[in-house]
Parts: sequence; C-alpha cells; structure tokens
Amino acid sequence: MDDIFIVAADSPEEVGQELRDASMKMRLDSGEDAFFIPESILGNNPKVVQDENVNGEYGLVINGHSLAYALEGSMELEFLRTACMCKTVICCRVTPMQKAQVVELVKKYKQAVTLAIGDGANDVSMIKAAHIGVGISGQEGMQAVLSSDFSFAQFRYLQRLLLVHGRWSYLRMCKFLSYFFYKNFTFTFMHFWFAFFCGFSAQTVYDETFIALYNLMYTALPVLGMGLFDQDVSDGWSLEYPQLYEPGQRSLYFSKGAFIKCALHSCYSSLVLFFVPYAAVRDSVSTDGH
Repeated sequence: MDDIFIVAADSPEEVGQELRDASMKMRLDSGEDAFFIPESILGNNPKVVQDENVNGEYGLVINGHSLAYALEGSMELEFLRTACMCKTVICCRVTPMQKAQVVELVKKYKQAVTLAIGDGANDVSMIKAAHIGVGISGQEGMQAVLSSDFSFAQFRYLQRLLLVHGRWSYLRMCKFLSYFFYKNFTFTFMHFWFAFFCGFSAQTVYDETFIALYNLMYTALPVLGMGLFDQDVSDGWSLEYPQLYEPGQRSLYFSKGAFIKCALHSCYSSLVLFFVPYAAVRDSVSTDGH
C-alpha cells in the first residue's frame, strides 16, 4: 500500500486528531485542499456518507482502546469517513460488542449490504448485526455457524459463495418473486373485476377444481422449468468474470420499479383474461337461460 495509518491514542482528542491527520494526508496525496473541513466537524449529521475519490491505496489500523473513542457519537462520522477513504481497515484487539458496533455504523450511514464472517463465539454479535452472516466451522466451535446464514469449512470458499452461489441465488429469487407476484396478482384482480358483476357477493369466478389445481399444477410447470434451467452461466464463467456480480449490487433485476411493472403487467393480464371471455359470451345467453 502507499501508506498505512495507525491510530493508537489514549484520549478522545488524540484519536480525533490522528483521524483528521490521516484523512488530510490522503487528501493531500490526491491533490485536494489540505484545509478541507469535513462536514462531520461542522456538526452536520448526514443520513448517507458518500465515498471520496482518493488516488492511492491506504490502510488504517486502530486498536480496541482507540476504537472505543472513535465509535462515540461525536466522532463516529469522522472515523467512518476516514475508514471509507482507505482500501483496508483493521480493528485489532476489539471486543465482540465493538465488532457489532462497527458493522452497525456502516449499516447506518452507508448504502451498502454488509457481510460478516467469523469462526468463534466472539464473532456471533458481529454476524447477527450484518445483513448476511457467514460462519466458519472449525476448532473454535460451532457458535458462529449456528448464528449465521451460511457456513463453510474454509475461508477460501467465500469467493465461490458470493460470485457463484450468491449470484445464482439472487437471480433465482428475483425470477421467483416476479413470477409469484404476477400470478397471484392476476388471480386476485380477476375476482376484483368479477365483483362488479356479481354485486360484491363474494361469488368466485373460477370453478373450485381450477382453484385447487391453480398452484398445484397450472402454475407449477414454469417453476419446475425455472428450477432446472436457472443458471444463466456456469460457475467457471462466474468466477472468471466478477463483473457479472454487479447487477445484484445495483438491484437491477428486482426493485421498486420492477415491482410496479409486475403489478401493472398483472392488472393488464387480468383485464384481458376477464373481459375478452366476458365480451365473447355476453350476448350468447337469452333471458330464458338458453
């Protein structure tokens, strides 16, 4: 790395000064104004802390004693801004609660998905605080595994968990959510349109057999096909091209906009499915029932 900053002070004032010196040094090396005053010093409390473009790779090392001061309310934003300017941040000799507090700090002020990985009981609070918890089963016991969302035996499997299985899982869930929202909304909207013609008497437009077989057979084949052919690329391609992971980070496949489109598609489908047969048989029955 270009430089490594060590924060090991014993008082809040010294910790704050070391953090400011580190951020000022990184801004100087990037060609920015050396006397740039961060918004956190001015008392502004933003909801989201944006990343700053820093030319170079820097590291930050802070011990548990200094981290206790850095996580205080008056200094946490300064610590987070300085940490986000670095390529790597190491918090050494910290308590389990401090591990969880660092994760909560990132969750609070960064628009990012957090992942925590640990192998022992002292990592349980951190694993539970993160969006995704990963436990490593080994000599440290099974407490981390029992508290995690995913588990494996060696740390090197983390790459495959994210780039292969995590990506496949994201694609699979997006397709399933869109499909299930679509079919259930369409099914419900049909009853809503029919209610205007039956006086809102709760009479069903479907035959009872069709209702029983709707999820069991009629809409099960797409789910079965999706489960058999849900891998768009092989695992080797996923590892060779990590850029395929970016759509999941940007929520491109499922978002509020995608949900609205799905709801509108369901509404359109239900209108076609109901009013086309209604128009076809509207004048086909006489008043005497023939």
